[in-house]
Amino acid sequence: MVTVEKIDNQQENPRQAPLGPRRRGLSARLRSIGALSYYSGILVAIRSPGFIVFSSTTPFTVLFFLFVIGGPSFISYGLIGATISILVGAGLFLGADATYNRLQFKFQDFCVASPLPAVDYMLGLSLGELTFVTPSLVVLICLFGYLHLITWSFPLAIVVMLLAWVFSSAFGFFLSTFILRSRSAFSVTSLVSTLLTVIPPVFYPIEVIPPSYRFLAYLAPTTHLSILMQSVLGLQSYPENQLLISWAVLLGFTVFFFALAAFKARWRQP
Repeated sequence: MVTVEKIDNQQENPRQAPLGPRRRGLSARLRSIGALSYYSGILVAIRSPGFIVFSSTTPFTVLFFLFVIGGPSFISYGLIGATISILVGAGLFLGADATYNRLQFKFQDFCVASPLPAVDYMLGLSLGELTFVTPSLVVLICLFGYLHLITWSFPLAIVVMLLAWVFSSAFGFFLSTFILRSRSAFSVTSLVSTLLTVIPPVFYPIEVIPPSYRFLAYLAPTTHLSILMQSVLGLQSYPENQLLISWAVLLGFTVFFFALAAFKARWRQP
């Protein structure tokens, strides 16, 4: 009898009716994000550990050639470039995995039908991608310590790394919702990763580029990542206004891509 009265009251006052399963608490959202990161990252890494090696092949290859050609003087720049390349690559390769989930496995359709928001889905996949690059990041941080690059300002370098991971993950997820064929997902994300991490001054200082062409380098967010990392680790001394601009650009890119992923991504397919 009480149940019938509650139903009648909800029908008469629809504004007071519960919003259903879409209203989820923080603990439920965290459990969903953790479950996604486990199944898309940890479980895959346990079953196929070769993905851990594959995710870091290109950055460590470039680092090796920098050491062979330039010697120890370029190894510090190479470590910074490898760190940025690994984090940005992990975020962008999320786009390839998300595309396969959407087109091949239809897993995204299942998530759309559930109470899971698009942002939680993206965060779960991005945390899963960190599983594959964490061993490489540990090696790189140990090398930073070996070269005496870890000082009191190193926490700022960690902040720069986190921003690199967030903006690239959001960008990769946004791209994935517009890729129409799963076969082209890996090629698109690989091309974007190369354009952002190999061509701009990520593995080398921006002073190498002629002054008349440096404005092109400043268009890439990864250039500002490299500038901030080089400054924090004491490799280069940049003017204060340049550092402020780099922080502003990096934060702007991060907010912009995260907003695109949260509000403009094609979460529900037409």
